[in-house]
Amino acid sequence: MTQAAINRREAQPLGSLGGMDGWESLEAMFAPQPARPVHGQPGDEMSLFLARMAREARGRELVEWLMDITFRQPFRATGRTFEETALLAATRQGIEGVGEVILSALAHGESLLQQREQEQAR
Repeated sequence: MTQAAINRREAQPLGSLGGMDGWESLEAMFAPQPARPVHGQPGDEMSLFLARMAREARGRELVEWLMDITFRQPFRATGRTFEETALLAATRQGIEGVGEVILSALAHGESLLQQREQEQAR
């Protein structure tokens, strides 16, 4: 089995997660913040690229495949124990989070494209 060049523990030091402000800073990162945009939202240029790509046949096929492996796969969250079921459900939530971020970026890029098209039509 091959190994990554940087293992998971070395990828991000714990001190970098909370800005070196201690436990309170780390807890604040995970506090609910409904007004905050979706985590992982790319910049405008990346969203525009994604939207342009999705307008093409192969790009649309790629987005459809990503939705197949995130949202459209069967929901199998019945474990032998309550804890196993909770872990399976949390895993699925993480997988679907990837799809949510992709769709959010795609929608943002599409709105930017439409806005630019309207400005050019004037």
